Amino acid sequence: MRNLLPLMPYLRRHRLLIGIGVLVAALSAGFSTIPPYLLGQAVEELNAGGVTTSLLLRYSGLILAAAVMDSIFKFGMRRLVGGSSYAIEYELRNDLFGQFLRLDQGFYGSNHTGDLMARMTNDLSAVRQLLGPGVTSIVSSGLTFLFVGVLMLRMDLQLGLLALILLPLISATFVILGERLRDRFRLVQDQFGHISTRAQENFSGIRTIKAYAQEEAELNVFGEANREYQKLNLSYVLLSALVWPLMTLLLTLTVALVLIVGGQAVATGRLSLGDFVRFNAYLGLLTWPMIALGWTVNLLQQGSASMARIAEVLHRPPTIATGREVQPRGKVVGAVEFRNVGVRYGDTWVLRNVSLLIPTGSTTAVVGATGAGKTTLTNLIARVQDPTEGQVLVDGLDVREWPLETLRSGIGYVPQDTFLFSVPLHENVTFGRPDADDAAVDEALLVSQLVNDVPQFPSGLRTMIGERGVTLSGGQKQRAAIARAVLREAAITVLDDAMSSVDTHTAAEILRNLRKVMQGRTSILIAQRIATVKDADQIVVLHNGAIVERGTHAELVQLNGRYAGMYKRELLQAELEETEQ
Repeated sequence: MRNLLPLMPYLRRHRLLIGIGVLVAALSAGFSTIPPYLLGQAVEELNAGGVTTSLLLRYSGLILAAAVMDSIFKFGMRRLVGGSSYAIEYELRNDLFGQFLRLDQGFYGSNHTGDLMARMTNDLSAVRQLLGPGVTSIVSSGLTFLFVGVLMLRMDLQLGLLALILLPLISATFVILGERLRDRFRLVQDQFGHISTRAQENFSGIRTIKAYAQEEAELNVFGEANREYQKLNLSYVLLSALVWPLMTLLLTLTVALVLIVGGQAVATGRLSLGDFVRFNAYLGLLTWPMIALGWTVNLLQQGSASMARIAEVLHRPPTIATGREVQPRGKVVGAVEFRNVGVRYGDTWVLRNVSLLIPTGSTTAVVGATGAGKTTLTNLIARVQDPTEGQVLVDGLDVREWPLETLRSGIGYVPQDTFLFSVPLHENVTFGRPDADDAAVDEALLVSQLVNDVPQFPSGLRTMIGERGVTLSGGQKQRAAIARAVLREAAITVLDDAMSSVDTHTAAEILRNLRKVMQGRTSILIAQRIATVKDADQIVVLHNGAIVERGTHAELVQLNGRYAGMYKRELLQAELEETEQ
């Protein structure tokens, strides 16, 4: 039950509706006991005075009226409690999604997307099932058991104790089998998640599958996973098929024993025929509540486990967040400084003793071999991660002294791995600035050179982009991301190897256009091609997490060090390509 404590704030907000629902449930349970009482009374009168039409009509009408009132109150109970459960699910989903957005990059690096999606869907559904059907079942079944149990014991203590001892066996059996059913169902769901993931990866990577002619191989792998899913489903269905026949057997056993003991009580005169009929009607009334209580125990276990998984996310503090002592700031201007910055993963230093000043409005390029720490360095500016040691300053303030939203709103970022959403191209380009007018969008498309590709798309800018931009080429995706960053008009723009899939001529045009629109704004370029960075105001060479060279293109070539070696290799490669042509 401790796992359900995080639900208390939500329950308190809806306590009035839930309380009224419980009251209505009590009225429903009370009315549900009336038809068995009337039935017994009718039998007594019919047995004493014979069958008359008026008597039958009177009792039939009273029983029907009681059943109608019971149905009305049951509807009200489900409407109130069930409605509250959906309202709580809505609030929980919003809070959970908001928390997902607040959590840092490290959280996503240590958790699988499928598991996080399961918490947003299956776990939330299990909590709602507990709060809706679970609560209504507990309240309705519990009150019915209480009311009917008291009436049965008052009618005949011996017969009442017999029934009240045997009936809970149905609940216990359902709990025992239900636990095994839940374990098997979890295996079924896990396997379903596996084949869903497999299918999703195939759809996303369809180009690669077709390029390597792996359709048959992937079909075989999927078929094996599907067969395992079928096997687990059959195991679940077989056990599930055992539950209801066993419930019927136990119920029949209870009815048979009550018939024997009750029949003897009638024969000896301890119990009247009307009371015996009434008792059996009460016994039938308790049948479903006993099954429902067993089912509810399973819902409670599932809901409790799911709420614990949800609470793990809700109560996890983000490692990157705006500190309570941070004061509101104005807009970012664009000066960036690294002071003796170091970043460590475990025992390995990715960056160490890095100091670098990037003046407002200047263009700084960062080059180096793969794994030198270039992306890590730029991630520190927007606090995608924080340095292990040293300081990163924007406009003279440590980035941790900036409100996170203010800091990031002043930075336009084109990542190494371009991500596009499954929405029209126009929405992808205007993602950081949804209120942008057509003129601004056209300008961003011109700067990124995506303007030449738009007429090729079926619906122009309204063309729906496939998942993660699968319908676009690598170069088109990168140019769409560049257009998105340009449209943001941020004080600092970071291009992290953002033109690796763009041809040399187009990259040169993009850089020429960027120099015009980025005047007065700070640009940071990470690139593998020297042609992309040679016009930067300063170029920094990273090697093994440290700055080993810095200067302009001409100065670094004259230095004849690592940068000059990279430049010579690039020139040689270009000559070889021209010779081959």
